[in-house]
Amino acid sequence: MEIKFKETKPYLKEIEVTIEPQTVIQKIEQVTSSYAQKAQIPGFRKGMAPRPILQKRYGATFEAMAIDELIEESYKEIIEKHSLEPISQAKVNDYQISDDKTLKFDLSFEVIPDFELKNYLGIKIKKLEPTGFDEEFDKRIKALQERCATFSTLNRPAQNGDYVLVDYDIYENEQSVSKKQTGVMIEVGGEKNMPEINQALLNGQAGEQKSATITFPADYPEKTLANRTLTYKFYIRDVKEKKLPEIDDNFAIDLGFKDLSELRNQINEEILQDRAQIINEDMKNQIYKYLIREHDFEVPPSYVEQTYQELLNEFNIQDDTKAKEKLYPFAIERAKFNIIINRIARKEGIMPTEKDIEQELQKYLNAGLKQDQLEMLSKSPVFLGRLIQNKTLDWLIERADISN
Repeated sequence: MEIKFKETKPYLKEIEVTIEPQTVIQKIEQVTSSYAQKAQIPGFRKGMAPRPILQKRYGATFEAMAIDELIEESYKEIIEKHSLEPISQAKVNDYQISDDKTLKFDLSFEVIPDFELKNYLGIKIKKLEPTGFDEEFDKRIKALQERCATFSTLNRPAQNGDYVLVDYDIYENEQSVSKKQTGVMIEVGGEKNMPEINQALLNGQAGEQKSATITFPADYPEKTLANRTLTYKFYIRDVKEKKLPEIDDNFAIDLGFKDLSELRNQINEEILQDRAQIINEDMKNQIYKYLIREHDFEVPPSYVEQTYQELLNEFNIQDDTKAKEKLYPFAIERAKFNIIINRIARKEGIMPTEKDIEQELQKYLNAGLKQDQLEMLSKSPVFLGRLIQNKTLDWLIERADISN
């Protein structure tokens, strides 16, 4: 076999292949012999038809099958001999076979380009120091307090800060345009409410009907409401006052803790864990940016497209012009990073252990993934690839030059 590489882009291999007649004739003979034993031709017992008849009836088929096998074998030999990493399916251009059985064809396929790995040990990164611990603590304990709030009925008109329990319909041009909502609790004067709704519910009493007509501007964020005039018709079932529990030992006990001190310790621990994760993710992001910045090579287009499709699935976005404009630059970056981090992993022999895989799968199990879905996930190349990347990033952080 003779091969000749054409001068192309680093990620593209275009190869002219010539296979000598002797090899082609030998392969045709092998294919013919293999199928001769199975051939069923009228007038002859199975596998006993003379070669000339076989050649006349199936010769073109046997030759085509032999050529397919030779192309596949040649492709594998080229990949192995030249240590190439194909990243796309090989395309075979029109082949030619001469009268003397010389076979010529062109192969083209994309590969991971050869590039020099820049220094990745001792990467300088800055450790993030999150602030506002006390504010975060107050936010979380107030969220628990809100969760444990109770509501009591008020025998008076609703004032700002009260809550009304309502049923409501939405109308447009006197036609109902939504399913009736029942048992909805709305804070009167709430910041998230449209002003017209707060005004309609203010001073409302149980048993009354109120309505609010709202004209939404053309630039309203919720596109389904923009440029529409809707009327909200409310039936007030009850006016209520929200009472927040005191933050004391009884509050903690109601939440399943021994006392308030144990609850505080638990919240503190959760904040520390969350901040440790934020710090770790920030360091990974710094390494991500460093590796992309320091390595200069063109990413194979087919791999960028594959990465783009993965992003569409990851973010559950429909493929369109807007999605391409938004995600394609990120797809190029991520594809480049994947190539670099996988090269580092391979060079350093970094692979996830069975324990790593089990721990990662347990996270998905805890998130509600079913057992059959879990088994499919465990066999996914994307799943294994992410594990390798995360393990390699952790390995790089351990060897990074970290400053505060």
